[in-house]
Amino acid sequence: MLRLLLLSFLTLSITACGVGESMRDSSKNNPKAHARVLAADNGCLGCHAVSVTVVGPAWKMVAKRYKAKPDAKQYLTNVIKHGGKGNWTNVKAGEVMPAHKDRMTDKEIAVVVDYILTL
Repeated sequence: MLRLLLLSFLTLSITACGVGESMRDSSKNNPKAHARVLAADNGCLGCHAVSVTVVGPAWKMVAKRYKAKPDAKQYLTNVIKHGGKGNWTNVKAGEVMPAHKDRMTDKEIAVVVDYILTL
């Protein structure tokens, strides 16, 4: 548990340091960079990474599981907005995905979901 907390803290620290104003400014014309900035600003990268499992599943795993499903975008949007539990117990040992409806706008969530599904 301590190792998990330390890893989460380090990930958040690196994320917070790595997303400066210049990256935010340059991301405006790059949809993938913009999605990563939104994810960093809203705490997503404290539990997720693109290629490796941190606390939650790697986003490439999420894309692989849901990309071919016709309702993938709506499903992932709902999970980000309202939280979730039980979909990745083999990866996250029952950790709950917190709701982000009070942190992110629908448009921001859509940008992040679109990015995840491109991976």
